[in-house]
Amino acid sequence: MNSRVSDAPENGDMRSDGTPIQDLVREWAARTPEQVAVALDDDALTYAELDRSAGRLAAALRARGIGPESRVCVALPRSPRLVAAMLGVLQAGAAYVPVDPDYPQDRQSFIARDAGAALVVADEYGAKAFADDGLETLTPEAADEADAPAEAVPVRPGNLAYVVYTSGSTGTPKGVMVPHADLSRFVLDDARLDIRPGDVVAQLAPTSFDASIFEIWSALGRGASVAVIPTNPLSVADLGRRLRETTPDWLFATSGLFRLLVERDSEALASVGRVITGGDVLSPEHVRASAALTRHTTFAAYGPTEATVFTSLHAVDADRDLDSVPIGSPLAGMTMRVLDERLRPVPAGTVGELYLSGSGIARGYLGRPGLTAERFVADPAALSPGTRMYRTGDLAAELPDGQFAFHGRSDRQVKIRGYRIEPGEIEAVLGGHPDISQAVVEVFDEGPQLKRLAAFVTLADGAELVTNDLRLWALDRLPAYLMPAAFVILAEMPLDPNRKTDRRALPYPWDRRDELGLDEPYVAPRNQLERTMAAIWSRTLDLDKVGVDDNFFQLGGDSLRSVSLIQRLADEGIPIEAEALFDYQTIAELAEYSLDPAAAQED
Repeated sequence: MNSRVSDAPENGDMRSDGTPIQDLVREWAARTPEQVAVALDDDALTYAELDRSAGRLAAALRARGIGPESRVCVALPRSPRLVAAMLGVLQAGAAYVPVDPDYPQDRQSFIARDAGAALVVADEYGAKAFADDGLETLTPEAADEADAPAEAVPVRPGNLAYVVYTSGSTGTPKGVMVPHADLSRFVLDDARLDIRPGDVVAQLAPTSFDASIFEIWSALGRGASVAVIPTNPLSVADLGRRLRETTPDWLFATSGLFRLLVERDSEALASVGRVITGGDVLSPEHVRASAALTRHTTFAAYGPTEATVFTSLHAVDADRDLDSVPIGSPLAGMTMRVLDERLRPVPAGTVGELYLSGSGIARGYLGRPGLTAERFVADPAALSPGTRMYRTGDLAAELPDGQFAFHGRSDRQVKIRGYRIEPGEIEAVLGGHPDISQAVVEVFDEGPQLKRLAAFVTLADGAELVTNDLRLWALDRLPAYLMPAAFVILAEMPLDPNRKTDRRALPYPWDRRDELGLDEPYVAPRNQLERTMAAIWSRTLDLDKVGVDDNFFQLGGDSLRSVSLIQRLADEGIPIEAEALFDYQTIAELAEYSLDPAAAQED
């Protein structure tokens, strides 16, 4: 039968008895009160301090009637205080809903309302914005005035622990509901995720991305320390420096960032104990290089949010020559099966759709019973009634050694820079513009970890719209990871013989600068520094030319390409701090800012 049930041994040092994560953290606070629990540079909380801070927030929430099955949004910047706030929500018995404060306010408010949030925890600035939308708010400073509760609020294994929002094909994000039992199982059960007391786990992922569950709760639930790394923005040089300073025992990096680290700063990876990477197809060359460098192990990881972070892991053998990197074998308590359209197992080596079952399957989508029924289906092989499988939409095949290989998607969903993206959501948002009659979003795959989104629109009769105005309009409604890298206004959409949009006939937007529909005229470089920068920008963005007044991000630049750009500038003797590119987004501005102002004098 084409299925695989994990036979990984359980970690004898830990237990999987349904103890909720907040109780595990409180136990570590009693056992190792002075150990650092979470730190960002000099801003640190010991386990005792973390427990007290969370307890005060929990008391404030309980005073407002919040308890089990309540949802509380947490919209705070990256810091130890953010971790304490999420823990405080859990200690109150409620479920936390992470909201990235960098999202457009409309999207933040949508998530809070869609989640049915009883309250939003935010800083003073964020609290005002949510309050203006009619939502109840609480700042951590106000919570500090509360007394810590004498006892933790008891929760059941089936009670909600968190709700994470992912991109939705219908045009709106959807909340994945994960109960305490799933979270505890993930943190404690699999021997490969053998985080030890005193280990250091790097924390890179936004809390709105479920890799943060591993980074934060797998660390704190096992008595380790969380090393928060600022990421907005972050260059390879910055990340490498921080990895060498903290020498973390564990690091998760999305496949694109992982690739850049291997290529640009392999010494930084050599300072890491175990590296986990995933979120997109991995290069065998890069994972083997990492496996040869790191102190212990490099893992390739796979897992949708609906199955609680990681479903499977593959330990990379540096000496084994593979054409592709498997997505691994399932974690303890999980089952992976490849089935046909009638839910029958297919022979080993045959490609089919991947279905997941076991103790990590989420409760479903919040407020979306129809979608939940579509994606979480009855397991025909289950021995007990009511057992469900999650239909991933991923195509896979089982290998002879019991590992699984990824073979793409059965729908239009894509992963870009580790984020799951439904182009239909972006199309729905752009289609809401009053001057647009049709919007189509297409993904262009330009090599490993180099996917880009392009939006193609046609205008309503008599409408006049320039691409920059459309881009600004979209920025107010879409988070950065969903923003198309190019906006193209077409007179009409190309059609196939059935009069449907012919996506294969959509033009590639980035070959020539003049075809991008930019609002700024081309201005040639005026001195050697600008010429050098323009050549680097052209190479990074795969464009024929770049003008000095062209905006890097409007040309198709994104976070990964910005990292590559900063590194290439440094290689040419033009050191630029990572954040400078976000403040000075044109060559003219960046050249003036650069550390060699004499070179910016006109010829």
